[in-house]
Amino acid sequence: MTRSWTHDTERYRYATRADIPAFNALLSDVEVGRWLWFTPLPTNGVEIFFGPLLDRQTKELDHGDTPQTAVFIVEDLSGDFLGQGAVVEVDGSPHGSEIGFQLMRKAWGGGVGTRLGRFLCAYAIECCDAYRIQGDCLEGNAGSAALLKKLGLRLEGTRPDYRLKEATRHTELCFGARVQDLDTELFKKVAEKTGLVSRRS
Repeated sequence: MTRSWTHDTERYRYATRADIPAFNALLSDVEVGRWLWFTPLPTNGVEIFFGPLLDRQTKELDHGDTPQTAVFIVEDLSGDFLGQGAVVEVDGSPHGSEIGFQLMRKAWGGGVGTRLGRFLCAYAIECCDAYRIQGDCLEGNAGSAALLKKLGLRLEGTRPDYRLKEATRHTELCFGARVQDLDTELFKKVAEKTGLVSRRS
């Protein structure tokens, strides 16, 4: 089973436990964590949270199954770590997929996030048979909000004072859309270009 895909100047691959040090470096960056409600993490927090997910993902792949909850690494073509993204099954919403992403500062502003977001949506649609896609961010996180909108997700609501981060409550913005309301041709092209699906004749 294919475990990595290339899109323009980036490569996406399923994450493994060997990537946990890179996750630590990413999430310990104060600027990266500024708008992440779950940072700063406690000691071994990355290991505790991501370890079981990565173990399950590796087991599924080794059995030839396509993970419906998938964690990815994005890197440049030389293998330099740029960040991570995920597609997560939504509890209580059959064929609902939630996307999330964090990038190293060096990857900001160059289109890496847009390409990663499109890849995540393509994976959700083509590999998880997603009926709808959603994503959340904290109010004030203009970059993530703009990217979610660029992917075609709409602001569906807010959760006032929903997240507690470092003794301060933050409002969460909730974006989402049914796949039928998205630009599915765009995501199909991304899936074909990266090799998630075979090119149409």
